[in-house]
Amino acid sequence: MNQRKHTKQLARQLRWAGLSATALAAPASFAQDCPKPTLQQCVDVDYRASSCGSVHDAYCQGLVEEEWKARWEAAPKREALLPEELGGEVATVAYQPHVPTKTRFQGMDQSIMGQVLKGQILYRKRLENLSKDEQAYLARIRGWEKNGTQVTSCQEFVDEKYLDFSRFEREAGQYGDDYRAFFKGAYGKEGIAYRTLYSRDQEKLAPIWGEQRVEKNAYFRFTPGRYPKGTDGYVFTSEAAKLADNVEARNWAVPSDKWHEAQSEKLSHIADDVLNHYQVEQEAFAALLRQRDAVYAEWEQASKILRSRDHQTEELDKLTAKRLYGLDKAIEEALVKAQKDGCLDAQGPTVCDWSPRRYKTMLEAAMAPRREADLQACLFLTGNDFGAESFVRNADKLKVKGLDQKDYTLSSSLLAHYLAVYGAHIQELLAPLDPSTGTVRHGGEASDSGYAGGDTFGGGYNYTAGWEYIQSGAGLHDKGLGAWCDSDVRLYGELNAYANVFGPTRHEMVHVSGEAGTEGNGIRLKLDTRVLGISLYSHDQHYPMRVTFYEGRPFFGSDVAKASATFVVVFVPVTVQGGLAAEAGVKMHIGGAITRNCAEDLLGVDLYGTITPFAAVKGFASVGIGVPGLQAGVRGELVITRANIPLFGDIGLYLSSPAHPTNPNTLFLRASSKLDIELRFLDGSIKLFGELGPLRGETTIVSWSGFGNTWNVYNEFKSLPLVRVY
Repeated sequence: MNQRKHTKQLARQLRWAGLSATALAAPASFAQDCPKPTLQQCVDVDYRASSCGSVHDAYCQGLVEEEWKARWEAAPKREALLPEELGGEVATVAYQPHVPTKTRFQGMDQSIMGQVLKGQILYRKRLENLSKDEQAYLARIRGWEKNGTQVTSCQEFVDEKYLDFSRFEREAGQYGDDYRAFFKGAYGKEGIAYRTLYSRDQEKLAPIWGEQRVEKNAYFRFTPGRYPKGTDGYVFTSEAAKLADNVEARNWAVPSDKWHEAQSEKLSHIADDVLNHYQVEQEAFAALLRQRDAVYAEWEQASKILRSRDHQTEELDKLTAKRLYGLDKAIEEALVKAQKDGCLDAQGPTVCDWSPRRYKTMLEAAMAPRREADLQACLFLTGNDFGAESFVRNADKLKVKGLDQKDYTLSSSLLAHYLAVYGAHIQELLAPLDPSTGTVRHGGEASDSGYAGGDTFGGGYNYTAGWEYIQSGAGLHDKGLGAWCDSDVRLYGELNAYANVFGPTRHEMVHVSGEAGTEGNGIRLKLDTRVLGISLYSHDQHYPMRVTFYEGRPFFGSDVAKASATFVVVFVPVTVQGGLAAEAGVKMHIGGAITRNCAEDLLGVDLYGTITPFAAVKGFASVGIGVPGLQAGVRGELVITRANIPLFGDIGLYLSSPAHPTNPNTLFLRASSKLDIELRFLDGSIKLFGELGPLRGETTIVSWSGFGNTWNVYNEFKSLPLVRVY
């Protein structure tokens, strides 16, 4: 081998050795550039996917496992029912209570559950990191504490009437969905069990638990349901259905604090997760029973309406039977499963008989309806108006027997008395009054909504339509009605369609709303339409309640004197005309109207007409390009004299209101007639005109009024009361 060739081979070997050494040394150099990560970096997905994350992958895995074990050992433990994916067994698990950091709520003042939710959120967050709305609600509650027994709103009324329970329920928000903790809190030192509860003004509350018996568990609510006549119903054949249809188990016990505590002790050897799991299944079963009842009730109502109109119900019966059949089949399947779980044993205790979740559910069922009734009664009878001029603070204005005190907002007990007495008084009135304002309202409304889909794709709709008759200023004492001009009728409707695409947020697709209502002596029409948030049409206009049946103007006219000449100016013919013209004829106008006479408090239907003979003499002059019969130009007219003799007639039937000072509820025949003579002089106008053979058109550029006068020949009016209607 020569020296040159040997030198090249050695150089090639040295290059490969250098590359190999570099490659082998790379991890060490990378490690020097990537310091050991923190736990926060190790749980960061982007870091783990980086080159440094790859270098320290094993280190991060160990660090995360150590932290997880440390947290598991430090976290509270409980027995839990594992999901089916993890075996479905009961095991000891560590848990970390969820404390919400970001919440959002607005309104919700019209229902008890809205008030409960807002109050519990405050304590779920331990009164920390509250949003602006949450801080405002907390300040509102603390304001109730500061003003003593004074009541300033319907929400405060219900809170203070059930004060001991309200406080417990609000502070129980700290337990979240830990039903055992809720149960322990109820039986604890600050709880509600074995206690007499009081209102803010120290009035005793009715006991939480009444005397009504409850079922051993929800499966014993089952009884075979009815079907429309002539249809084939589902037949329950299982042993489970026979066991569940048990009257004794359906009326098992009277709930009380002692009963709930005894049930808890009997089932203390079973994990709460298991007990709550079976309670959730029972709630689903109870929902099936309610759905079946609703379907049958809907059929009863619909078939009754159809039969009253001599319509056949066979198709409706078949469709309803099909729906009931499917529900009954699902009910029996649930009962068979309940039997396998041992829930249909009517002798000894079962896992379905009680749970901490059932305690909370039964507590809400016992207390929510009575508080909801108080809230709705207060909202209805006061309009939530506790101002200085409100009825509730000036009850003497009502002059209602039993309301001898002026201000009933001084305590929740006084307000409860006011609502009871005033509510009974309102029920006795014939007119449907708005108690907070004394306004009479009649009306009806229909509405519905629907939604199908999920958090990714879906769509729905809602609509509202109705009518309303409003009478302001109604008397509360004599049950009378106000004047006609205080009354209005309104028809309204609204339709919305929305959809959510690639997310849970619902977007408006279509919005249509309309309203028609009386306003003065006319009708106001409103219409608004939007598509995808873009306004397509918006209308808001007032139309008089007048209709023209006939309008005509038979007349004749002629040129008394006329002269014309045509000149050619640069090959263009120009025609000049002038003269006198006369016209005569009769204008006729016939129409009808619905009239509200506010001065005399009458509502009527009129038929009216005007017949106006007229005659006029006028001078005219025109300049046109072209020749007569084919020209366009300017024409001036001056009325030398014009005479109109309008004869107006009106006849109508009118009804006085119940509040009429002399003739209430009386039908009147009213007629009027008027004859005038009108003379006008030197009225004039300048017009553009065009002629094409027999066709002629013109438009006014400017006009002016001369002078004249009107003389009334006669004006007669008669009003004859016919009969008192009611």
